[in-house]
Amino acid sequence: MFPSINSENLAGFKKDLATILTARFGSCEFLHYGISNEDGQDANLQKHQKDFARQLVQLIKDSVEPNSAVLLDGPSFGFAAQVLADANYQVSWLHHGSRQISENFSYKSLIVGDRQLYNLEITKKFQIILIEGSYHYLEQLELMTKSRELLVEGGLVIMFGEYLDDDSQRKYSTLPNLSSMRHLSKRLNFDLMSEIDFTEDAISTIDNLIQIVDEKDVSLTSVDLFENTINSFEIVKAELANKRRCYKVVCLIKAAQSVEEYANAEYGDINSFNPSEISDLFEKSFSTKFNPNVWDWKYGLGNGKCVVARSDKGGPIVSHYGGAPRKIQYFGESNVAIQVCDVMVLPEVRLFYGRSSLFFKTAATFLEREIGNTVSHLLGFGFPNKKAMNIALRLGLYEKTDDFIELVYSNKPGHAKSSDALEPIDISNERHKSSIDELWRSMKSGLIDGIVGDRDALYIKYRYFDHPYGKSGMFERFFMVDSGGNVGAAVFMKKDGQEILLMDIICPISDMQDCLRRLLVIIGEEKLKIWITKAWADKVKIDGAIINELGIEIPCNSWNRGPNSKELLGAWWLTAGDMDFI
Repeated sequence: MFPSINSENLAGFKKDLATILTARFGSCEFLHYGISNEDGQDANLQKHQKDFARQLVQLIKDSVEPNSAVLLDGPSFGFAAQVLADANYQVSWLHHGSRQISENFSYKSLIVGDRQLYNLEITKKFQIILIEGSYHYLEQLELMTKSRELLVEGGLVIMFGEYLDDDSQRKYSTLPNLSSMRHLSKRLNFDLMSEIDFTEDAISTIDNLIQIVDEKDVSLTSVDLFENTINSFEIVKAELANKRRCYKVVCLIKAAQSVEEYANAEYGDINSFNPSEISDLFEKSFSTKFNPNVWDWKYGLGNGKCVVARSDKGGPIVSHYGGAPRKIQYFGESNVAIQVCDVMVLPEVRLFYGRSSLFFKTAATFLEREIGNTVSHLLGFGFPNKKAMNIALRLGLYEKTDDFIELVYSNKPGHAKSSDALEPIDISNERHKSSIDELWRSMKSGLIDGIVGDRDALYIKYRYFDHPYGKSGMFERFFMVDSGGNVGAAVFMKKDGQEILLMDIICPISDMQDCLRRLLVIIGEEKLKIWITKAWADKVKIDGAIINELGIEIPCNSWNRGPNSKELLGAWWLTAGDMDFI
């Protein structure tokens, strides 16, 4: 008898599955789908699961000889571990979700733990690694990086589980994207050996599970659990049937040592390094002093994301591609975007910008993880210079959606004095916060045909008060108030040489030009300027305004599946306040 899986240490779908199988059969040995046959009898479900496990064992036996070191990572490998050990394979098993192992196993080596594979310190090398389950898409990078580290040259990693196969629908999914997984595996020096499709078998298994749950003799703990479980099964079945998701066994081989430079680069996310490690790369990339406070504001307080690359394991960081999440209104609907920032490659590394370059590999990995129809951020935007934009266009990473321009305003001599005044904003004042939120509601209602980052009180606090420059007094933050005490707009400005840069103005779009004229009168002889996306220039253009090109184009992601440039052309309302570095 192989160890029964303890559902207490599992979560979500797998926990429900373990509960159902234990209730029906008295034990649960496998958490994966089975291989279907024509009889359709649920009594054979455990046999179908064991048949799938037998195929996995046979795949290992066909791939490597006895005495080979095999690592099994997943809760359902009691059967496979015993069969392989009996056949003289050196078996190590990472057994998740169970605190007990039966004593009748005779492994050559045994690892038992509740940590994920990529968090374990393992010095041994393996000929083959078998991984069970659909890991969250963000974990694919660490999972395959760790597998590459643990495999001998020419070693195999076999992963089986559900993948997102059709990402055309604008709907979030935690499943790893099959296309992105293929790209990432190649980037990490794996070659794809085979993909075996078991989607129809997964559908059959779900039908059997639904049949089991419907039976009166299977008692679930509550009506809610019953309904939620059935609903979960139906959703998964529908996505398998319409080809949105698939169930596959993927076999990858660790390629021979490549002559390509940085072929063994190690990639990581925001949690893989200390900010102090990035300062040298930052200063060499931008020729400016690294500011740890701005970094903490962006990636700590702002929950920033990134992908970094080291030349090799433990080496210095030579490439970084980051982003700052931003809540947005997407054609009138709430969504989330990410502003790409801190794109850095060491000068000596960025001499070449092909698809084998570290710039491309780091950027593509970030886009696959962070931007698109099915991941955390629907859109990406940024403010690259012409050179960076052209490189990204050539590599197929970006497409253009607009230009960023400057409008410079100046008062005409003798202009009448205004009865308006500027009242400092106190972000801790509830009345002031309510005024900002009211202005924002009015503004966004006029932008339902476009895309705009949220400018509510919560964002304003983060952008103009929590920012290190805000704390230092660099930003001027005012309400524009008329003689009757009515708030017409919220304005956020900073000195830029001999001019005032209007970083943000929050007011109804229909009032924008009037508010700008009034603001000009208030500030007197000083010149005022605004940076804005070209498509919206008419909304802020007033008599006498001078328009200057900034040489900045607004890109969108074209690497990962998401809204295309035609949908986004001229849609973004962006100002200087949407940039992370000023």
